[in-house]
Amino acid sequence: MTAKNLPKYKKFDVSLPTGDLTLYAGQKVLSALEEVTTEMTLYEGVRLAEVMKAVYEQGLKDGRRDIIEQFDQIKGKAKYLPPGRPKKVRRNSN
Repeated sequence: MTAKNLPKYKKFDVSLPTGDLTLYAGQKVLSALEEVTTEMTLYEGVRLAEVMKAVYEQGLKDGRRDIIEQFDQIKGKAKYLPPGRPKKVRRNSN
């Protein structure tokens, strides 16, 4: 991708009772979020924030799991020898 076609993510903070949650999203997601939240009550806003936080945390867990699975695949394919002296080779002198 060229620099011209890269997605433009913007940072926005969601205030939760436990603290602020920083999210990064594209312009389409931000405009959809604005459209959904225009006539939202306080209760609906809190519920939406809880759902967004759960989705964010699940994304972190999924990302970690993917990385661990990739490492396991690499470990299975790699011919790893522990460091140290190589074993002595005995030669038969016949």
